[in-house]
Amino acid sequence: MRTVIHNGHTIEIPGMNVTGREDVRYNGEIVSSKHSILGARHEFEVEEDGQNVQYEVKLGMRWHGLTGWAHLKRNGELLFTDR
Repeated sequence: MRTVIHNGHTIEIPGMNVTGREDVRYNGEIVSSKHSILGARHEFEVEEDGQNVQYEVKLGMRWHGLTGWAHLKRNGELLFTDR
């Protein structure tokens, strides 16, 4: 699990697991859930300080297949990556 805190909001990004279930959480609440073996793209919209904000989370597997990577964007701006 990766945790990113931005402007007082917490985004939890899942790691890869054997069940393939990916739950992305925003302030502790599931905002996107998918099943994937190789990773998926999650999009969700929330309101922050009276404005709608679009988040995008991309998950994937590294070339060796043992660990995953993640990208987190907020309104198109990259906030986090471990690729």
